[in-house]
Amino acid sequence: MKLLQIVFLSVVWQAGALAQHTVSGRVIGAGDKQPLPFANVFLSNTTRGTVTNDKGEFTLTQVPAGTQELVVSYVGFQTQTRPIRTDSAQALLISLQPVADNLAEVKIKSRKDKFWRQHLEVFKAQFLGTGPNARQTEILNPDVIWILEDSTKQWLNVGAREPLLIRNEALGYQIKYQLEVFAYSEKQQYVSYVGYPVFEELSSQSAETTENWHKNRDRAYYGSLVHFFRSLKAQHLDAEGYEVHRMADPGDSPLNAMIMDSKKWSKAEFPKYARYFVSEDRLNEADLLHTRLSTPAESVTRFSGAIQVLYRKELETVMYSRQNVVRKPQTSILEMLGQAVRIQPNGQFFPALDVLVSGSFANDKLADAVPFDYQPYQTLK
Repeated sequence: MKLLQIVFLSVVWQAGALAQHTVSGRVIGAGDKQPLPFANVFLSNTTRGTVTNDKGEFTLTQVPAGTQELVVSYVGFQTQTRPIRTDSAQALLISLQPVADNLAEVKIKSRKDKFWRQHLEVFKAQFLGTGPNARQTEILNPDVIWILEDSTKQWLNVGAREPLLIRNEALGYQIKYQLEVFAYSEKQQYVSYVGYPVFEELSSQSAETTENWHKNRDRAYYGSLVHFFRSLKAQHLDAEGYEVHRMADPGDSPLNAMIMDSKKWSKAEFPKYARYFVSEDRLNEADLLHTRLSTPAESVTRFSGAIQVLYRKELETVMYSRQNVVRKPQTSILEMLGQAVRIQPNGQFFPALDVLVSGSFANDKLADAVPFDYQPYQTLK
């Protein structure tokens, strides 16, 4: 299955990334320029969020240095996102556009009938997941969800009139999720969604419950896409348990075919990449990062096409050979869709939609997610 994501103390952080900053500003309506009270303002995929006061003003404190994705949402208005430099002291003025009337009408037409109830379960499986964490995760306000099927009945489109409120008892998080786009095709085995979550840690009087949350969060973090990008940014791929291999399609160019004749390659195992072969040689950080364009605050990837990522510290689900049960390291494929991706020390990367993710990374759904500002409690051996 493919997943466009939108989706973390073994990695050494640069000293500058630990500095804390304050982000402040004001939210208004684009038409009448009036303040929008109680608008949601947060840094996507973090625990930093707030709402505006009656004057439309907001302040976010203890914000890490670097580039962050600021998200502002308000019912009846289009969600606005923008990358910001948190070390800038300039107050922000954010103007939101009203939602188009025709779009509002389409959403209203999605009624809570048998179709909606059946397909809500499909949405939850593809959005939250189906594993142990998902079984302890609940959408608290499902009534705000609208569900539509396209004319071919092959694509399911889902949205929400308000932010989704999600409680994850497995990891100990309350999540407010601004869902913008969700599309799923069972026939094509394809799911993509764009959204902006903000996390809040749950509290418990039970030391055992708190300890379980810590263990489950660590388990979710290690081997995740964010853990991989943090490890790549810090140039600790091998120490963190990752192997990266180049992938190539011999039919793409004569050069690919020539290179593959001179090296050892094996057939890719993913159906979408059936034409591809995987090099036996490992890639290192120098092969993946553009040294000249990278800085301590931000690294730039330079690989093209697709790469296969193996995480040696965790195994995939059981795979069967003819005689023996074979368990392999967790395997993912990253395909670069744009020119380059910029990686922050916390594992966040921009533009997020320029990386197509398949395999183990894509199997991690929202119920398995920890925020970008998460720090593990224990180092995985």
